[in-house]
Amino acid sequence: MSSNESFEVVEQVCVNASSGEHYLIIQAVDKESEETVWVIGDDQVCAITREDCLRNRNIPYNSVLIQEFPYVDYTPQDTGRWRPLIKDFMILMLSEYLDHDGLVHVYPQWLPEEAYAHLGKELFDEMCEHCDHIILRDDNVMEFVPKK
Repeated sequence: MSSNESFEVVEQVCVNASSGEHYLIIQAVDKESEETVWVIGDDQVCAITREDCLRNRNIPYNSVLIQEFPYVDYTPQDTGRWRPLIKDFMILMLSEYLDHDGLVHVYPQWLPEEAYAHLGKELFDEMCEHCDHIILRDDNVMEFVPKK
């Protein structure tokens, strides 16, 4: 699996709920504390937890929650020490959602730079100025959805 300076990723899984929604799980070891943590989420929020509560439904979410990051309220810069792990999660989320649904809803501040490198940072920022979110399609089309 992948690794960065702070975390060693052990597992990456896409979980399909009976309602048809996709949730993603990354299990990682914090290299500093040697604690195992999980990033759990979808295209609206990701959370850092102490246990995998998606696949073990006997574990109450709030009892294992370390921190939650709703994408609309946060930027990658706000995620502090979790940033490398959440970046890995965002890349996994984008690829898995494109594979499953053929499109993904993402807030501009969470889109990895490599996804819009062809536009250039200045043009991308300009296009996002009045944008609420972006819909990415599997044919490499980006739809900028305006703020309401």
